[in-house]
This record gives sequence, C-alpha cells and structure tokens, in this order.
Amino acid sequence: MSSHSSPPAHSSKKPRKPTIPRDPRKTGVETAQAITKEMSVSEILAILPEAEPVLAEYGLHCFNCASSSYETLEEGYYTHRFAEDQLDELVADLNELLRTRPVRPQSLEVTKDAAENLKNIAEAEGRLGQALEVGFDEAGGFCMEFRPEADPDWKVFAHREVPELRLYASSFTLGRIGGATIDFREGRFKLDLPDAHAAKTCACGGKGECGCAS
Repeated sequence: MSSHSSPPAHSSKKPRKPTIPRDPRKTGVETAQAITKEMSVSEILAILPEAEPVLAEYGLHCFNCASSSYETLEEGYYTHRFAEDQLDELVADLNELLRTRPVRPQSLEVTKDAAENLKNIAEAEGRLGQALEVGFDEAGGFCMEFRPEADPDWKVFAHREVPELRLYASSFTLGRIGGATIDFREGRFKLDLPDAHAAKTCACGGKGECGCAS
C-alpha cells in the first residue's frame, strides 16, 4: 500500500459488502474509542483481531505488508481504488463488530512468578513505582511498557504477595484480553487467555498462587 495526497478516481467495481451478524445476545461494552478511517490497519487488528476477514471481504488483504503499520485505513482503501461510500460502510461494520463482540471480564491476573520477575526488572531499571501498562505492539502482539504515570481511567492489578508491582490496562485493552493471566515460564512472559467455551481457569491451576482466590 502506498500513500496518496488525494484519492484517485473510483473504480466501477466495488468490493462485496460483507454481512456482520447482529446477535442480540452479544452486548459488547460500549467504548469511547471507536475505530476510524484515520487508524492504521495494524492498529485496527491490534484492537480487533477478528476484523481480518471483514477487511479481506472488502478487498483489503495487506495485513502483513510494511505500510499497514503507518498508512491509514483511508489511504490504503483509496490505493485500491474503492469508492468512498464503501469506506464508510467498512468503518461502520468494523465498529459494529467491535460493539457486538462478546463481553470479556474487566480483569487481569498475574502469577507470583511473573510479578516477582517484573519487579526485578523494574528495580534494575529504576522504574519501580512507575505504571506498567499492559497493551499491544504495532503488530498486535502482547506487550508491557513502563510509563511515568498511569492514566486515571486505567484499571490496576497486582499479585497479593507482590503489591508494589502494579499492572495497568485500559478498558479497551481488557475488551480484548480481559480475564487473561500473565505468567512467567520458560524464561518468557506469557499471556494465557481463558478458553471462551470453558470455565475460567488460571495459570496456577486454581491453587490461589496467582491471586485468583483473593
């Protein structure tokens, strides 16, 4: 995908308009941050991974090309010479998909091993006491980053035995990974998402070691 300062002439061929299921049983959490045509494709997929087939049905397949991380949805759409009204429909469908996806718990759990290793990193870098934000990188992968201050709207989480290490996440982030457990094993931090079709479990196996019993 390449950028254009102005949209080229529209093609007479329009992509097929996909149908997004409107399931009345799914009452997704409303969020102030909506998907817009000014976002990059990688940002959209980080927020809403299930948007990939919707984008593809509209004719956008460049999920892994370098431009997807900095070129906006609008720029990419016009690069493929699609009509503006189709772009508006795509944005509307993406927001509908975001709104109606199943609700996730507004919570995170962290195992004692993960909390202790994060505390050690914070102490080594002189960042203990700073906000450790849980979020996503440009490729949509799980990441954690220290911030000087926490946003007042972020939710805070900690292991009960390592209370000085606090993790923060926005409701938007929790809309994607809420109910997950952050663990440390095999020398790496892992994000364990609960099985959507099974009862919620945690990395400690229900023993209370990650604070799940608190």
